[in-house]
Amino acid sequence: MSLVKFGVFFAMYAQFQAQEPPTLPEVDLPPISQEGNASWYGDGTFHGQITANGEQFDPHNSYTCAHRNLPFNTVVLIENRSNGRRVWCRINDRGPYGRIDENGEWGIEVSSSYDIQWRGILDMSIATADALQTRDVGLQKIYLRYWKKPRRSRFDLAAWSP
Repeated sequence: MSLVKFGVFFAMYAQFQAQEPPTLPEVDLPPISQEGNASWYGDGTFHGQITANGEQFDPHNSYTCAHRNLPFNTVVLIENRSNGRRVWCRINDRGPYGRIDENGEWGIEVSSSYDIQWRGILDMSIATADALQTRDVGLQKIYLRYWKKPRRSRFDLAAWSP
């Protein structure tokens, strides 16, 4: 590499290093929502059992719930549509799996398909159902909201290769 080329390269490199990195605007993401029925589970028979994400189930003291396909540890806001009560809850299990068959009977089928008429969109712990005052009702119409974090890009805005 000649001395002139090195000088030009060094000047370009110094100018690039002196610039402030661009700041990207913060984006206020709207919530993603689902509306449907929710049930509660864990009447005590499942206490201490291992949930789908590997933790012990505590139906009376933890605001947790089961969803068929949201990622584990997603925190969701659940609103009881009949009384307006809301609670923050964390996804730690899979379900609900009950569905109505062609004879109008409840059946159990394990699937994450959207094509099946499910009993509901969410199974809640007893603590969550109590906070929403849905425990005595069984199935309750709810409004579920959650926010996805934006992915951090690993793409460099500027790169130079000799």
